[in-house]
Amino acid sequence: MLTERQLNEDALMTMARTDAALCCQQLDSLLMPWFEQCTEDQHSKITRKALHHLDDSIISSLGEQLHCSQRTLERSFQRVTGLTLKQCQSMNKLEAMLEYLYQRSSTELDWAEIALNFGFNDQPHLIRYLKKQLGFTPKTYEKERGLTIDIYGGVSSISS
Repeated sequence: MLTERQLNEDALMTMARTDAALCCQQLDSLLMPWFEQCTEDQHSKITRKALHHLDDSIISSLGEQLHCSQRTLERSFQRVTGLTLKQCQSMNKLEAMLEYLYQRSSTELDWAEIALNFGFNDQPHLIRYLKKQLGFTPKTYEKERGLTIDIYGGVSSISS
């Protein structure tokens, strides 16, 4: 068993690679006492509710859905996550699209259909969006495939 003194990044990484279930158990046993003492503040409650509705709602009507002012929702969300509602929604959309693309071969990719499925007006709109977010075109993405997205929406190639 890991103790607080033995908890270090290298040990956790090694354990996660060799026995992910044991690593989860160890982290749970160490962290659960702290989590059980935590209480959720109003900002966190609003943010948690917003996250459940964010991807299938229009941002401007989200406050009304959650029975609070739009301004309160936006301030609380940014305070808890460090992101705006729009940034988070955009990151979720990009992540879902990249996962969709990653699961298909190049021959299965119909960019016009993908544009419609992910709410873009047309294929050129999707291409501009991907160029802005990823830094390269969809055709380049087809060749690269290995991308990671960090918590702030930064995208990087796994092979880099």
